[in-house]
Amino acid sequence: MNFFRPLLCLGLLLPYMLLSGCKDKNAIRVYRVSKVEASGESAPKSNEMQSASGESGAAASVQLPQVAGNPPAHWEARPLSTMRQASYLVKGANGTTADISLVLLAGTAGGVLDNINRWLSQLGQPEITAEQLAKIAGHVASPLGDVTVVDLEGLPEGADAAKDGRIVAGIISGDSVSFFFKMRGNAALAAAQKAAFLEWIGTVRPAAGKSVQLHP
Repeated sequence: MNFFRPLLCLGLLLPYMLLSGCKDKNAIRVYRVSKVEASGESAPKSNEMQSASGESGAAASVQLPQVAGNPPAHWEARPLSTMRQASYLVKGANGTTADISLVLLAGTAGGVLDNINRWLSQLGQPEITAEQLAKIAGHVASPLGDVTVVDLEGLPEGADAAKDGRIVAGIISGDSVSFFFKMRGNAALAAAQKAAFLEWIGTVRPAAGKSVQLHP
């Protein structure tokens, strides 16, 4: 009788051990992806975010102003992300596209020159100096203030020319908030949409009943 007692105990324990092992093996793990990661948004570098607010990550907690504008009717509205206040897609012939966005960040967000050099690097182009920027930059008057505008061209290695090759962009860099208008896409399509893009920039204004303070 004593001989069978250990076997009986083992028989009772074995199903419990197997059940516990299966629970661990089949446990469901949930991973959360932020809206910025899901949208593929290209943000200023972390040190630029830090300079905008004085400490890393603080820019996201600052209340940013709401703005409105009048985009062309043929621009397709796209889902917004954490960073984008406006997002559009324009389509051209033979599958060409251009992505258009308006991003607001707290503070200077790295300033005009650093962000333009970041855009140049996205196109596989070398950085420029402040003196070179002064020669190529244009300006658009808007209800938000003076917008510095650049037209940059270049196709990075391995990029799809139907969707890349040119960036037309504008920046308002204030002490309190900075605005980044950006159109990136097929070079010919972006060039054809440049006039409409600049016209849209000129319509962007504080939302009804709101105000924008660029400097404290």
